[in-house]
Amino acid sequence: MCNRCKRRPLLILLFFTHIILFSTYTFIHYQSNASYDDLKNNSLTIILAPDRLPANLIEKTDRSHLNKNYRNSKIQQKTDPSPTKEKLESLNVSYVADIDQQETIVQCSILPTNLVGRVEADLFSYEMEEVEKHHENSSVQVGGHWSPSHCTSRYRVAIIIPYRNRDMQLRIFLNFMHPFLQKQQIDYQIFLIEPVDDVTFNRALLFNIGFNEAMKHYAWECFIFHDVDLIPEDDRNIYSCPPEPRHMSVAVNTLNYELPYRTIFGGVSALTIEQFKSVNGFSNQYFGWGGEDDDMAARILTKYRISRYPASIARYKMLRHQPDTPNQSRYKILGLSIAMRSVDGLSNLQYTMIETHKNKLFTLIRVTYNETLIKSAVAHIKKKNMKMIRHKTQ
Repeated sequence: MCNRCKRRPLLILLFFTHIILFSTYTFIHYQSNASYDDLKNNSLTIILAPDRLPANLIEKTDRSHLNKNYRNSKIQQKTDPSPTKEKLESLNVSYVADIDQQETIVQCSILPTNLVGRVEADLFSYEMEEVEKHHENSSVQVGGHWSPSHCTSRYRVAIIIPYRNRDMQLRIFLNFMHPFLQKQQIDYQIFLIEPVDDVTFNRALLFNIGFNEAMKHYAWECFIFHDVDLIPEDDRNIYSCPPEPRHMSVAVNTLNYELPYRTIFGGVSALTIEQFKSVNGFSNQYFGWGGEDDDMAARILTKYRISRYPASIARYKMLRHQPDTPNQSRYKILGLSIAMRSVDGLSNLQYTMIETHKNKLFTLIRVTYNETLIKSAVAHIKKKNMKMIRHKTQ
C-alpha cells in the first residue's frame, strides 16, 4: 500500500511532463511549418527586395514553387493583353503610371523568370563570323547594346573590358555573355578598351578610360569592370547596380573556388557611377600586371564595404591564357596609395582617342597614352615620400 502511494506522485509527474513535452513539440513544429509556408507564399516578396539580390535565399526557397508562379504569370500575360495594376503586381513587375504619356510602363522582374542557377558555358572557340551568326536574331544592336523589349530594365549597365591580344577568349566571352545578360533582363552594352601596341598595358587606366568614354554613349547607372578571360557559372549572379561596391568573381576555378583573401577586388567588380566617382576611379600608375585591384580595394574601404554574393553563386571559370608580365614596382606604388588616391585616377586621366568602332557584338575603343607623362603627374608625391623615408632612417 505504501509503495503504491509513493508511485502515485511519480506517475502524476510523468503525466504532466509528457503533456508539456508534447505541447512544446506541437508548438515548435507548427512554427517551423508556418515559417516555411510563409517563406513559400511570400517568396516573391522576400526575394524581390529592390536594393539587393538575396542570392543566399534563392537556394533556400522552393525553386519549383517560384517557377510555377512565373509560368502562371506568363500564361496570364498572354491571355490578358491589358493587365490591371493588381495583375501586374502579381506578375512580379512594377506598375508605373506615366502621367505625361498616359500609358503604363512595365518594369522587368527583379528576379527574372528563366534563371536556372548553375550553367555550362560553351567554351569552343568559334570564329567571330559564327559567333555573330549565333546572335543575329537576338536583337543585339550594333555596338553590343541590348535591352529587353517586353519590359523596362531595372539596370542600365556598361560592361568595360580592358583588351589586348585575347581574340580566342573574346569570342568565347561574347558567345556566352550576350544570352547570359539577356536572361537577366539587363539593359547593357559591352565595351572593349584596347591600347595601341607600342604602349605598356595598364588595366586600371583602361578601366578609367572605358568609364569616361562609355558615359558619352548612354545614360548608364553602373559599371561592371570585367576581365575577358572570366566566364560566370551561375545565372543568379546578377549583373546589377550594387548598393555597395561588389566584388563579383568570388570563387574562381583556378583558385579552387575559394576567396584568396578578404580584400581581393580583382577579376570582375561592379560599382555605380556615384561610387566610382567618389573614390576617384582606379589609379593610373599600374603599368604591367598586378597591384591595381588591391589599390582599388583600399580606396573603396575608406568609404564603403566590399559586398559579395555567396561563393556558391559567384562562381567563375578562367579561360586559359599566357601569363602577363608583372609590374615590378607594384608594391612601391601600393605604399603610396593613400597619398595618391585624391589626385590620381579620374581626376588626372590622360589619353588620346584613336578610334571608336561599333562591331555587331561590342564597341571597340582604341586609345594611346604617354606612360612617362602619367607617371610624372604624381612624381611630387614620390619625392615627398622618399624624403620622409630618408628622414626616418637618419
